[in-house]
Amino acid sequence: MRGKWAYSVICVAAVAAAVGLFAAFGRPASTNARAQRVPPAGLTVYGQTLWNLEALLHDTFGAKPTCLRLRDYAFVSASCGDLAGYGYWKNIFVGARDSRFSLVRPRHPPALGNVRPITIKGRYVFCGRFPVAFPPLAHSGSRTRRWLVALHGWAMTPFTCLGQ
Repeated sequence: MRGKWAYSVICVAAVAAAVGLFAAFGRPASTNARAQRVPPAGLTVYGQTLWNLEALLHDTFGAKPTCLRLRDYAFVSASCGDLAGYGYWKNIFVGARDSRFSLVRPRHPPALGNVRPITIKGRYVFCGRFPVAFPPLAHSGSRTRRWLVALHGWAMTPFTCLGQ
């Protein structure tokens, strides 16, 4: 009798755990993992820019805390300091992976004028042909060799890809 009771309790617990996981994630694990590798449908160009930036941060740093060093617009991990010098990064797209952006170390830093190129681990973020998020800036520079930059002086330090 005790064996049947223990078996029943284990079965109920297993079903409750499965229901709880399904409710928490909304879909089976295999579908959820695949969905994290592409941006959600309906994002604006700026939303896609942020998704690809976060995917690159996740691809580079994993689950470690990440922050933006404000003096040189470099994303770092494990060396975040005070709030005067560092902006802590709050993930929006927690599971983003497989960014379209890549990290490169060009022979010469990109010369982009009055914007700050973003770096991660000492390398620049290359966007390739990724579109520019802000239409007034879309007509300047290369359409094929774009770099991720921070538009300082704008509210909330927005990011976009600009050509050299």
